[in-house]
Amino acid sequence: MYAGDTIAAVATATGAGGIGIIRVSGPLSTAIAARVFAPSATAAKWESHRLYHGQLRAADGHVLDEGLAVVMRGPRSYTGEDVIELHCHGSPVLLRRALSEVLRCGARLAEPGEFTRRAFLNGRLDLAQAEAVLDLVRARTAAGAALAAQQLGGRLSEHLAGLRAYLTDLKALIEVQIDFSEEEVDISASQLLSTIDKCLVTIQDLINTFERGAILRDGLRAAIVGKPNVGKSSLLNALLGEDRAIVTAVAGTTRDTIDETADFDGVPVVLSDTAGLRDPERADALERLGIERTAAKIAQAQVLLKVLDAAAPLDEEDFAVLKAAAATPQVVVLNKIDLPQVISEQEVRRSADGHIVSVSATKRQGLAGLRRAVIGQWFNGDGPTAQAPVLANVRHRDALEKARHALALAREAICHGHPLELAAVDVQDAIDHMGTITGKVTSEDVLDQIFSEFCIGK
Repeated sequence: MYAGDTIAAVATATGAGGIGIIRVSGPLSTAIAARVFAPSATAAKWESHRLYHGQLRAADGHVLDEGLAVVMRGPRSYTGEDVIELHCHGSPVLLRRALSEVLRCGARLAEPGEFTRRAFLNGRLDLAQAEAVLDLVRARTAAGAALAAQQLGGRLSEHLAGLRAYLTDLKALIEVQIDFSEEEVDISASQLLSTIDKCLVTIQDLINTFERGAILRDGLRAAIVGKPNVGKSSLLNALLGEDRAIVTAVAGTTRDTIDETADFDGVPVVLSDTAGLRDPERADALERLGIERTAAKIAQAQVLLKVLDAAAPLDEEDFAVLKAAAATPQVVVLNKIDLPQVISEQEVRRSADGHIVSVSATKRQGLAGLRRAVIGQWFNGDGPTAQAPVLANVRHRDALEKARHALALAREAICHGHPLELAAVDVQDAIDHMGTITGKVTSEDVLDQIFSEFCIGK
């Protein structure tokens, strides 16, 4: 619950750094600043949005550090309240001591996400924008950060506000027909249905962006599969730019799956290096367990990188790899092109559809083309940074699904000549479901769940 008291926390990341920041928000902020920070130059009062140089001091006058302080008076602050930030050196020990002094002066330790929650409750951000703050902090690539920044800037909220206004006008039309049915106010069913159909198309178009948005937010799941010793681990290392997986000439070295995230032209891709696929009868007990886990990764993958050894003839195990999970988008990777090649793309194409890319994992050749081929399975050349609003949050998608269902019920009621009061209720349900996305309609339980995922300093 928002209590209106004063909260404080370290706002910078855990660990040592050049700069550390303690953030304080609430009515005691400026009083606390006056007690723990001594400006180098005498000031009659703390001016808002101005940096002051000085010393952080303990209660006994002991100097903790030299640094900067800034006061941002509400409502022109992140939380909408009076906020102070104390900037000092980023020693974890120093930050703990300075925070202790701030808490001693009357603040309490902030809960996870409490600064952003106050920003929402004070009208500085709506709920979708508040969630975008967390997405921006967690963004793995430039495209993911751009999508979060777009939502933080209000693009999705503005789009939803327009749609809610359109539905509000629709509900008003229905209520006019209900209230003045005996007078010369005639709004045809076709007019109401036309308006509903336009809203349904708009909502569905937005829902259709979710899969792409979720990839930019959470990453595209790509499993690297193939028979033992075709270079899967070498390929993972090459795509990551580091030696993450153990590579040896011994077949079956990889016994478990390894998951790592790589940046593919702005799209985060969660790569899974898997155990080699082979006949379980030819594998030992540990390798069989790895093969089972590989099967699970294949089932979860959104894209498969099927690796073949271009320097060795195709055999039954290769053909089994090519046939595996044929319905899943895939890229066939001909590895080891730095060696004399035994198989060609034409030969592989007789057994596999889709993209075929030739690479040398050890020589780092052909990787750019492989990245483009993987991303092309999902973005079809239109790029991952489209300017139209994009859904990336499961909560938002579910709310729009419920809104679409409510509108479909309203449409059905009108089509079947049911009382218009029923359609009005359904349209209001759709408005309310969309309102949960931006926080126009919400509950404490929902807020608790959302902000519990934040770090304490945000």
